[in-house]
Amino acid sequence: MANVALDNISATYSGANFNELFLEPIFRDSDLMQFRVIPNVKHKMNLYTADALSCIVKKYTTCGGAESGDFNVNDKVITAGRMRVAVSQCQDAFFGTYLEESFRNGINVFNLEGTALMDTVLQNVRNGISEDIVKLAWFGDTAEAGANASCYDSTDGWWKLMIADATINGRKVDIADSAAFATGDGLTALRAMWAAAPSALQGVDARDKAFYVSRLVYDDYMTSLENLGNAEGFSQLVDGSIKLYFRGVEVIPMYIWDVASAQRLITDNVRIAYVAKQNLAVGTDTNDPEGEMKMFYDDLTEKVYVRAYFKLGVQFLHDSLVQIGY
Repeated sequence: MANVALDNISATYSGANFNELFLEPIFRDSDLMQFRVIPNVKHKMNLYTADALSCIVKKYTTCGGAESGDFNVNDKVITAGRMRVAVSQCQDAFFGTYLEESFRNGINVFNLEGTALMDTVLQNVRNGISEDIVKLAWFGDTAEAGANASCYDSTDGWWKLMIADATINGRKVDIADSAAFATGDGLTALRAMWAAAPSALQGVDARDKAFYVSRLVYDDYMTSLENLGNAEGFSQLVDGSIKLYFRGVEVIPMYIWDVASAQRLITDNVRIAYVAKQNLAVGTDTNDPEGEMKMFYDDLTEKVYVRAYFKLGVQFLHDSLVQIGY
C-alpha cells in the first residue's frame, strides 16, 4: 500500500524546546538579617560595648565608703566596604532559540526591559548578590591575594575578625580538616564547643543563639543521631525542612563555607561558630542590598545593564558571646 503523505520536509528536528529558563539553585544558608543590622554605615562606624558589672553589691559599713565597680566601655570599628554589582546582557546570546519569541519589535528589538527574559536575568542577579553577601560576611579578607581575591577582598569577614581576637582564638576548639575528618568527629566537636564556651554564652536563651557548622559536621552529627536511634528527639520538621538541635540549640549547616574555603584554598576547612546571633553585627547603608538594583538600556551598545551599589561590613561585639572551632 502506498504512503498517503510523502516526507518532503527539509527542516531538521532538534528536539522540543521547553519554554522556561532554569536557574541554578543557590545556597540559602542563613539570612544575614537574623543578626544585628546596623544601618546608615557609610564607611566606618565606631561601636561601643559596656562590660558587665560584677561584685558591686556589698555590705554597708559607713558613710562615704569606697566606690566599687568601674563602668568600662570598649570600642570596636565596623568598616563597610564599597560594593558594586555590574552585569550586562545583549540579546544576541539568545538568537535562534525560543527566547527570541519574547523579543520586542522594531526600534526596541534589543531592549530587554519589561520582558520575561529580563525578569529571569534580574532574579539571577538577586540570587548571586545574596550568595556573595553571605560569603563576604563570613570569609571576607581584605588581604586575600589568591586567584579569587576580587571576590573576597572588599571587606573583612567574621572568621578573620574572630581568629584575630586573642581571647576568642585562645580558647578555640581543634577540629580536624576535611582530609582527616572521621566518623563521630562532628558530635565530638559539638560537645567540645559546648564545654569550652564562656558562661555568658551558655546563659543566652537557646532560641537566640546557634551552632553554624560546616557540612561535614552537620552530616556527621545527623548520622550519629540516626545511629543512636533518637534523631527525632533532636530535630524538628519546620516548613518542610528538618532542623537539628544540639542540647536545645539549633545546628545550622553552612554549605557556602565549603565553597568559600575551596575558592580561597583554606586548609582549616571544617569549622563551627557557636554564637549569640545578636552578637554578630552587619553594617550597611541600605536595608535590602539584594533589592538595591537599577536596570537601564543603552542604545549605543545595544545592551541592558544592571547596576547595584551598597556598603557592607561586619563585626562582633563581645568576646564572651562567641566560641569558635576549626
